[in-house]
Amino acid sequence: MQARLARLGIRVSGRLEDDSGDCAANSYGRVRQYLLAHPCSSLRRAQFEVRDSKGDVALVPIAWVEMPTKAEADALKQLMDTGGTGNITELSRQRGRYRTVRYTGDAYASRQDGRLVVNAQAQPVLRGWTGLALTSIATNAVH
Repeated sequence: MQARLARLGIRVSGRLEDDSGDCAANSYGRVRQYLLAHPCSSLRRAQFEVRDSKGDVALVPIAWVEMPTKAEADALKQLMDTGGTGNITELSRQRGRYRTVRYTGDAYASRQDGRLVVNAQAQPVLRGWTGLALTSIATNAVH
Protein backbone atom coordinates (compact mmCIF):
# COMPACT_ATOMS: atom_id res chain seq x y z
CA MET A 1 0.00 0.00 0.00
CA GLN A 2 2.73 2.48 0.92
CA ALA A 3 4.44 2.24 -2.48
CA ARG A 4 1.15 2.75 -4.37
CA LEU A 5 0.27 5.78 -2.26
CA ALA A 6 3.77 7.23 -2.59
CA ARG A 7 3.21 7.32 -6.37
CA LEU A 8 0.16 9.50 -5.65
CA GLY A 9 2.32 11.92 -3.62
CA ILE A 10 0.97 10.67 -0.29
CA ARG A 11 3.16 9.89 2.73
CA VAL A 12 2.09 7.10 5.11
CA SER A 13 2.96 7.31 8.80
CA GLY A 14 1.52 6.37 12.17
CA ARG A 15 0.53 2.74 12.14
CA LEU A 16 -1.56 0.82 14.69
CA GLU A 17 -2.13 -2.94 14.47
CA ASP A 18 -4.29 -5.47 16.27
CA ASP A 19 -4.87 -9.22 15.83
CA SER A 20 -7.89 -10.82 17.43
CA GLY A 21 -10.11 -13.81 16.89
CA ASP A 22 -13.17 -12.06 18.32
CA CYS A 23 -14.79 -10.23 15.44
CA ALA A 24 -18.08 -9.64 17.24
CA ALA A 25 -16.36 -7.84 20.15
CA ASN A 26 -14.57 -5.61 17.62
CA SER A 27 -17.53 -4.67 15.46
CA TYR A 28 -20.75 -2.69 15.63
CA GLY A 29 -24.26 -2.49 14.17
CA ARG A 30 -25.76 -5.26 12.07
CA VAL A 31 -22.24 -6.44 11.24
CA ARG A 32 -21.80 -7.23 14.95
CA GLN A 33 -25.12 -9.10 15.04
CA TYR A 34 -24.04 -11.16 12.03
CA LEU A 35 -20.65 -11.96 13.59
CA LEU A 36 -22.28 -13.02 16.87
CA ALA A 37 -24.30 -15.60 14.90
CA HIS A 38 -21.42 -16.47 12.52
CA PRO A 39 -18.08 -16.15 14.38
CA CYS A 40 -15.05 -15.36 12.26
CA SER A 41 -11.91 -17.51 12.06
CA SER A 42 -9.57 -14.53 12.47
CA LEU A 43 -9.44 -10.75 12.48
CA ARG A 44 -6.54 -8.43 11.72
CA ARG A 45 -6.83 -4.66 11.84
CA ALA A 46 -4.46 -1.86 11.00
CA GLN A 47 -4.72 1.87 10.81
CA PHE A 48 -2.52 4.31 8.93
CA GLU A 49 -2.23 8.07 8.97
CA VAL A 50 -1.65 9.53 5.50
CA ARG A 51 -0.55 13.05 4.55
CA ASP A 52 -0.31 14.84 1.26
CA SER A 53 2.14 17.58 0.33
CA LYS A 54 -0.33 20.29 1.45
CA GLY A 55 -0.54 18.91 4.99
CA ASP A 56 -3.95 17.27 4.62
CA VAL A 57 -4.30 14.29 6.98
CA ALA A 58 -6.59 11.28 6.64
CA LEU A 59 -6.97 8.08 8.64
CA VAL A 60 -7.12 4.76 6.80
CA PRO A 61 -8.41 1.85 8.89
CA ILE A 62 -8.19 -1.58 7.24
CA ALA A 63 -9.76 -4.84 8.42
CA TRP A 64 -9.02 -8.38 7.26
CA VAL A 65 -11.76 -10.81 8.33
CA GLU A 66 -11.46 -14.52 7.63
CA MET A 67 -14.69 -16.48 7.83
CA PRO A 68 -15.07 -20.28 8.20
CA THR A 69 -16.81 -20.62 4.81
CA LYS A 70 -16.96 -18.72 1.55
CA ALA A 71 -20.75 -18.43 1.88
CA GLU A 72 -20.35 -16.68 5.25
CA ALA A 73 -17.71 -14.39 3.75
CA ASP A 74 -20.06 -13.58 0.84
CA ALA A 75 -22.83 -12.61 3.28
CA LEU A 76 -20.47 -10.58 5.48
CA LYS A 77 -19.07 -8.63 2.53
CA GLN A 78 -22.57 -7.86 1.24
CA LEU A 79 -23.57 -6.61 4.70
CA MET A 80 -20.40 -4.52 5.15
CA ASP A 81 -20.83 -2.99 1.70
CA THR A 82 -24.34 -1.81 2.56
CA GLY A 83 -24.38 1.68 4.07
CA GLY A 84 -25.55 2.08 7.66
CA THR A 85 -25.06 -1.56 8.67
CA GLY A 86 -21.94 -1.15 10.78
CA ASN A 87 -18.42 -2.42 10.32
CA ILE A 88 -15.36 -3.71 12.10
CA THR A 89 -14.48 -1.17 14.81
CA GLU A 90 -11.80 1.21 13.62
CA LEU A 91 -8.72 1.15 15.86
CA SER A 92 -8.85 4.91 16.34
CA ARG A 93 -12.17 4.51 18.18
CA GLN A 94 -10.43 2.33 20.76
CA ARG A 95 -7.03 3.99 21.20
CA GLY A 96 -4.78 6.75 20.02
CA ARG A 97 -5.30 10.46 19.52
CA TYR A 98 -8.11 10.24 16.95
CA ARG A 99 -10.87 8.70 19.12
CA THR A 100 -13.36 11.44 18.21
CA VAL A 101 -13.07 10.95 14.43
CA ARG A 102 -16.37 9.73 12.98
CA TYR A 103 -16.23 7.62 9.86
CA THR A 104 -18.80 8.43 7.19
CA GLY A 105 -18.06 5.52 4.85
CA ASP A 106 -18.02 7.94 1.91
CA ALA A 107 -14.54 6.76 0.86
CA TYR A 108 -14.86 3.00 1.29
CA ALA A 109 -13.49 0.03 -0.64
CA SER A 110 -13.60 -3.71 -0.16
CA ARG A 111 -12.57 -6.95 -1.78
CA GLN A 112 -13.05 -10.63 -1.16
CA ASP A 113 -10.71 -13.55 -1.77
CA GLY A 114 -12.54 -16.75 -0.93
CA ARG A 115 -13.11 -16.76 2.84
CA LEU A 116 -11.20 -13.47 3.37
CA VAL A 117 -13.01 -10.11 3.36
CA VAL A 118 -10.91 -6.94 3.37
CA ASN A 119 -12.27 -3.42 3.73
CA ALA A 120 -10.79 0.03 4.15
CA GLN A 121 -12.01 3.56 4.61
CA ALA A 122 -10.30 6.90 4.30
CA GLN A 123 -11.57 9.65 6.57
CA PRO A 124 -10.19 13.21 6.58
CA VAL A 125 -8.90 14.52 9.89
CA LEU A 126 -7.32 17.84 8.97
CA ARG A 127 -8.03 20.17 6.07
CA GLY A 128 -9.84 19.27 2.91
CA TRP A 129 -9.45 15.73 1.60
CA THR A 130 -12.50 14.85 -0.46
CA GLY A 131 -13.92 12.63 -3.14
CA LEU A 132 -11.67 10.90 -5.61
CA ALA A 133 -8.46 11.28 -3.57
CA LEU A 134 -9.98 9.56 -0.54
CA THR A 135 -11.63 6.85 -2.63
CA SER A 136 -8.30 6.21 -4.34
CA ILE A 137 -6.60 5.83 -0.94
CA ALA A 138 -9.24 3.34 0.28
CA THR A 139 -9.06 1.35 -2.97
CA ASN A 140 -5.25 1.16 -2.81
CA ALA A 141 -5.46 0.03 0.82
CA VAL A 142 -7.51 -3.10 0.08
CA HIS A 143 -5.29 -4.28 -2.77
